[in-house]
Amino acid sequence: MRIKRRSECCQTGIEVKSLNDMLFSIGDLKNNDILNTEEKKILRLTTTSASAFTSIRLSLSLSLFLLMQTAQSQTIHEFMDLQIHPTMHIAHRHFGAGLTYFDENTPPALTYKHRFKNVNYANYWEDNKGSRIFVIGFLTKERIRNRQKARDMILEQMKYVEEFVQKHSDKFAIARSPGEVRNLVTQTKKTIIIYSIEGGKALIGSAEDAQFWANKGVAFITLIHLLDSELGSSAIRPGIINSIINLKGALRSKKNRGLTELGRNAILWLANAGIMTDITHMSDSTRADALDLMAEKGIPPVSTHAMFKPIQNIELGISETDVIRIYQGGGFMSLPISGVSMKPYRPDSKYQALLDRQPEYCNGSVDTYRFTYEALKSFLSENVGRIFNDATKTMDNLSEDEKIDLAIGFQSDFNGWLNHSRPRYGKGGCFEAAPGAVYEPIELQGLAHPGLLESQWKWMAKEDVDLDPIKNASEKFLRVWEYFIEKKGGF
Repeated sequence: MRIKRRSECCQTGIEVKSLNDMLFSIGDLKNNDILNTEEKKILRLTTTSASAFTSIRLSLSLSLFLLMQTAQSQTIHEFMDLQIHPTMHIAHRHFGAGLTYFDENTPPALTYKHRFKNVNYANYWEDNKGSRIFVIGFLTKERIRNRQKARDMILEQMKYVEEFVQKHSDKFAIARSPGEVRNLVTQTKKTIIIYSIEGGKALIGSAEDAQFWANKGVAFITLIHLLDSELGSSAIRPGIINSIINLKGALRSKKNRGLTELGRNAILWLANAGIMTDITHMSDSTRADALDLMAEKGIPPVSTHAMFKPIQNIELGISETDVIRIYQGGGFMSLPISGVSMKPYRPDSKYQALLDRQPEYCNGSVDTYRFTYEALKSFLSENVGRIFNDATKTMDNLSEDEKIDLAIGFQSDFNGWLNHSRPRYGKGGCFEAAPGAVYEPIELQGLAHPGLLESQWKWMAKEDVDLDPIKNASEKFLRVWEYFIEKKGGF
């Protein structure tokens, strides 16, 4: 299923179908993030006396109308982090507060080993060339049961972000619709924040719940997180500790670890409210049930940070068959960027042979992310005909617009209970740094914080890695989100 661009002019939730609509909507734009201070002054002046300034208002309306149409027609091609956790300290108090500024003269001493530390400093988010758009993943406590407490915890995190953005509105903006994202990308230089929720436990029990979060501007919800819940079963990583964490799930037989009836309803409720369901963290059985349901109902599947099972042969990995199903269904995949998380685990012989032939491969570094990214990209390229259900289609004859359907996003998961990519050279790395050689910071420091994302992309570009599928993921994400909004109530 191909999801094409919507023909719309949409700004902060205001659907504008004509210039006449703009004339009546202009007053609602006064507090919009897209307008600068001078434009807001003009708007206040314009709306003071309609009779005295009719011609000015008409001129300004026409200008804004054309501006919005231009923004909506442009394809977005930005680095976009599909999930990051700057409000983790609200759910788990031992984390330091995210989105705070440090003194540039005394930066925090951070390394890639930061599992229980805050690295989401506002300094690293501001004007970040490695990620223009950040999707914040709000979380509750894993074992929470009280529905009101769960909701309140998410709302507290939203309030925290909103207060930060209000205080730094010259640098940051929250986008609650695809149209707002497009306008902010094309008309401002602000860092853009989108809302998501990781873990639907105790949050999605009715259609009303889904609509509540849609009204808050939530783009997607990762339905399952680290524990089996009333919605379905969670993927369990290898190791006794992970089995103990999700003991209930570990003791269940595979046939009893599928999507529950409430989970099925939740996916439908979310879709009909205009919210995407992220299938990351689902057990194999739950994911299979979810993909069956989504195929039946025409709901595009999105996976924001699962692995590629032929290389990471664990429940968090998605099989080749399911990768095809995701893309055939109009969805897309995004890979975790952490080299530590992406280490190969019992890979297929084909990929083990490829790994063995890698020159200067440092396991757990940026090399590991690059290897899986290029493997998934190659797999998609080899299966273009299947994905598009057209045997004549190949990468060579796809249009640039069609290539967007083969996007592969990335997810950093900073403050997400994990370490990130180790260095390639020097302390903590695999190789000694050569005297006089010039290295990217990502090679010497590893991925210690979000400010090093740009260095990762620079290093990959130097290695002749095609980054277009990564940057195309921002446009693909918006198209899928637009599709959900357009179809809401119709799934």
